[in-house]
Amino acid sequence: MAEIRPFRAVRYNGDAVDLADVTAPPYDIVSPPQREELLSRSPFNVVRLEIPEGEGDRRYENAAETYSRWLSDGILVRDEEPSIYPCYQDFEFEGRRFTRKGFIANVRVEDFERKVVLPHERTFSKHKEDRLKLTLACDSNLSQVFCVYPDASGDVERVVDETRGEPVAVIDSDDGTRNTLWKTSDPETILRVRSLLKDSSLLIADGHHRYETSVNFRNIRRKKEGAGSGPMPWDYVAMYLSRGESEGLIINPTHRMVKDAGENLLEKLAKNFEVEKTTPERSLDLRSNQISVVTGDPGEVFRLTPRKRREKNHENLAVIILHDLAFNELPGGKETKARYSKFPEEVFEKVRDGEFHAGFLLPKLRSEDIFEVVLEGNKMPHKTTYFYPKILSGLVFNPLR
Repeated sequence: MAEIRPFRAVRYNGDAVDLADVTAPPYDIVSPPQREELLSRSPFNVVRLEIPEGEGDRRYENAAETYSRWLSDGILVRDEEPSIYPCYQDFEFEGRRFTRKGFIANVRVEDFERKVVLPHERTFSKHKEDRLKLTLACDSNLSQVFCVYPDASGDVERVVDETRGEPVAVIDSDDGTRNTLWKTSDPETILRVRSLLKDSSLLIADGHHRYETSVNFRNIRRKKEGAGSGPMPWDYVAMYLSRGESEGLIINPTHRMVKDAGENLLEKLAKNFEVEKTTPERSLDLRSNQISVVTGDPGEVFRLTPRKRREKNHENLAVIILHDLAFNELPGGKETKARYSKFPEEVFEKVRDGEFHAGFLLPKLRSEDIFEVVLEGNKMPHKTTYFYPKILSGLVFNPLR
């Protein structure tokens, strides 16, 4: 099902730049002040491509001109051999050390109906339009879609582990994550990886907008260029692929805050939930179907447990219960507009200072829970998951020419 291919990546020239100064977090989590700080480290920082300067469509022309100039000036160079690029991230989370193992490769772009690549969240059209214009201007994937594959045996990781060799880059991120990149060109290794994954479905962990952009880009190129005699560059997209069963796959929830929760919120929620008072310190001690409600009172946090189990397994996940049942009791109903945050501390702060009326804290998810949702043809609400740590932008670029 999933067709994996090596590719000749464009990468930063380590003799021309310090890789720690030119890589960056993904474009969608970089704030304007952070962008300026990243640019102050190096005029060649990848945010100049991913978040280009300029007004309107001129932004995308600026990105294309910068990308072309860096290539001609030797800031960026293209690898000679088709390769896959193992990328491991060593990090600390909740007092423990983890290593998330994965690799970057080209993967054939498939329509969602084929259930080869599986989305789990809804997307925003504005973001897809932005990424499509950037891809069309630069004719490259400037960052990767992050996907998860099922592999209970761990065979893919073992194959990649055995053939890594010496790293081509080691980069310490600002959050303390050590990112190590290798380049694997051995045809036998690549063939084994391709064979092991050929019957797998891939779950999009991060980069839904980028993947849907790759589908749109492919369709535009096919319409313009016509059908080729074989696969064309735009039939593929660069992906970071990681094993779903790995201990290093940390899936944090994205919490919610609402401006208007209405009057007597807890009384209304009590119709469908058992409401139990808890403490801020225990607010994240949640089972998969429980939610914590943060109120304006500094000492008051309430844990919600549904009174009834719902028919389908995925309907009993907290984020779906929140949108289906809890939000239904708010003035805006299921269409309630929420602000998202990956930090519980931020939820407490913004609710306590009155910027938001209530906050809703959610438990962690497992990759198998998400697979179950999407294989049944469903999607989770916007901004359900936060896979930690993020994949750095600027490790490799994938030319689509």
